[in-house]
Amino acid sequence: MSAVYALSAFLMTLAGGAFALRYRRYLLFIMAFSAGLLIGVAFLDLIPEVVELAHREAIDIRALMITLIAGFAGIFLLEKATIIHSEKAHDEPGHQHNVGLVGALGLSFHSFLDGLAIGVGFKASPQIGLIVLLAVVAHDFADGLNTVTFMLASDNNLPRTATLLGIDALAPVAGALLSNVVNITPRMVAFQLAFFAGFLLYLGASDLLQRVHQRPKLTLMMFTLAGLVTAGGIVAILE
Repeated sequence: MSAVYALSAFLMTLAGGAFALRYRRYLLFIMAFSAGLLIGVAFLDLIPEVVELAHREAIDIRALMITLIAGFAGIFLLEKATIIHSEKAHDEPGHQHNVGLVGALGLSFHSFLDGLAIGVGFKASPQIGLIVLLAVVAHDFADGLNTVTFMLASDNNLPRTATLLGIDALAPVAGALLSNVVNITPRMVAFQLAFFAGFLLYLGASDLLQRVHQRPKLTLMMFTLAGLVTAGGIVAILE
């Protein structure tokens, strides 16, 4: 079932890619809203659920918080490794194509983890699954937009760009399918939710929000706050 829901992430990634070809000037507003939504989902839904599972399954809460930090640090290192690879390739022939390809593949791996997060969320409960799904859908729209932008800015042609966008769009479905194949116990769900809470916090607070801060505008700040309020409202309604 989670893989079916993940199809919405697939569609939103494609929509983001199409959007990039025409309306890139609105990217910062999408990122601002997505940042607030991701941060809100992590703090208002995933982390409270992790604490509840810790009490229910008698898990050391400190171990879960270390897992959360591992999720945050893991995606941080993945992105930095991509940047380092790009810098090393900078002076090589055809480096622009390589940089765009590496960046787009990095975004595709993010999308795969997004799909895995959807599957783990639904393993915990339908409410958590839906909330994570909403956050992922908002993020994947920007992800698809970034994939196209990254590829075209690096002088890649349209067929190659379309291929990478397709990979990025299919990645969350693959992640959700994997979560259905693997037998996940409630104890494992607690650690996976903690990991993905750190993952979403990084995407929202360090990745998306950092880009928004490059253009400090009241409108962008309002969009970020709107994302936080939306996350809180959805959590309240579903509970």
